[in-house]
Amino acid sequence: METAVLRRVREQIAKEKLLAQGSKAVVGLSGGSDSLCLLLLLRELSKELSLSLCAVHVNHGIRGEAADRDEAFCAALCRRLAVDFRSVKVNVPALAAERGTGLEETGRTERYRIFAEIATEIGADCVAVAHHADDNAETILLHLVRGSGLRGLTGIPAESMPFPGKSIRLIRPLLSVTKQDILDELALRGEPWCEDATNYENDSDRNLLRNRVMPLLRELNPRAGEHIASAGEHLTAAWRLLDEQAAAAYSALCGGAKASLASGRPEDGSVSRGSRGLALDADGLLALPEALRGEVAIRYLATVCGRRKDLTDEHAAMVLRLCAGAVSAEASFPYGVTLVRGYHCIYEKPAKEEFAGRHEIARRELERGVKLTFYGERPRVLSFAVQNREQSKDFPENEYTKRFDYDTIGKACVVRTRRPGDRIAVTADGHTKTVQDVFVNRKFPRGERDALPLVLTADESAVIWIPGVRGNEVFRETAETKRVLVITMTEL
Repeated sequence: METAVLRRVREQIAKEKLLAQGSKAVVGLSGGSDSLCLLLLLRELSKELSLSLCAVHVNHGIRGEAADRDEAFCAALCRRLAVDFRSVKVNVPALAAERGTGLEETGRTERYRIFAEIATEIGADCVAVAHHADDNAETILLHLVRGSGLRGLTGIPAESMPFPGKSIRLIRPLLSVTKQDILDELALRGEPWCEDATNYENDSDRNLLRNRVMPLLRELNPRAGEHIASAGEHLTAAWRLLDEQAAAAYSALCGGAKASLASGRPEDGSVSRGSRGLALDADGLLALPEALRGEVAIRYLATVCGRRKDLTDEHAAMVLRLCAGAVSAEASFPYGVTLVRGYHCIYEKPAKEEFAGRHEIARRELERGVKLTFYGERPRVLSFAVQNREQSKDFPENEYTKRFDYDTIGKACVVRTRRPGDRIAVTADGHTKTVQDVFVNRKFPRGERDALPLVLTADESAVIWIPGVRGNEVFRETAETKRVLVITMTEL
């Protein structure tokens, strides 16, 4: 049956390339009007697109007998439609209490987990859910009220990849139709559906917006929801352009030498996303056009926090204020993250390094090759190897690989964190400076100084190497050196 709603959904699928010929899709089916309409329309399109569908119902264990009736309704519907059906029951209230999360958030997490598991099991390439234009308008308003940049005002995407480690897409074919369109379509087809009484309870922000705010807006204009969703589409086009420029700016500001922490972060900028210690060039961020600053700040926060959820425009403003602040200033963010203002950058404050005391490495151990691992917020490995001078050329020297004259080192090396009075020779004739002075002169981040492992002589009278900062000039390799001690520091 060719209806206006079916035609618009077909056009949405083609425009956004949501389903290819021969796709296999999991369809989220609650039994409500939205998901019922989605399943009916996709089943109708399945012949022309050669679709294979599997409807999945999740019983959240919240509404007792009513939830069981919904499950039975969905099973009977799928038998009538000859659609593959799966049902899974989970105890959402118990999981929410265990995790300390709300029922709504826990339910959504469990639904998506189950959808992804079943999609993987049957080899589906996507999961289809029933968000529509009114849902999109509500999302845009919620983001606006809570505080959002341009990205949040683009609303719900037609396609996303929310399943970690899986190449399964989440698609939303109904975004071009309204709730009233859906109700009219089901009335035209004579299809009943299940009503969830909790949708009319104003116990969540979305329900409050849906049941009280949107009706008031429709008194101003009956098409208020459509117009808000349409504005979201226009903002999406602007966002895509901004997103490209923000991605390039973020890469540059987290990749340059200034944005690399002196300890354990390669100066060539080869940082790994999501890693602890990732630094952002503070001055570079402030120099960006205003439209880019907030988005780059949020990208950085999302990386160090490990997620973007709950990061708002105010958090971006906090990052910008920190960048404009004094050296060593700090600010706290969601997920237990604290950022610190360094000399040229901001970076995540590490927890106190778990450095297990003093390590002495005898010559026989050095000559066999030895590695020491230090665990903490930024796990590090110090590797020692002794080579003849010709062999050691395979280890080019840089800030994190240093070569020393092995035979001048003495009987052993000691590895420990700094102590008051530690000194290092900064000239070949033996002129020394304190490690503290070297840190200050090199503008080494204050919060990192006590956690950095130092390499010293056996009697601890001289520092051989401050990793990532400088080596002792007295022990430096020369033309007369026969055996070379190569020391490298890497991060796990």
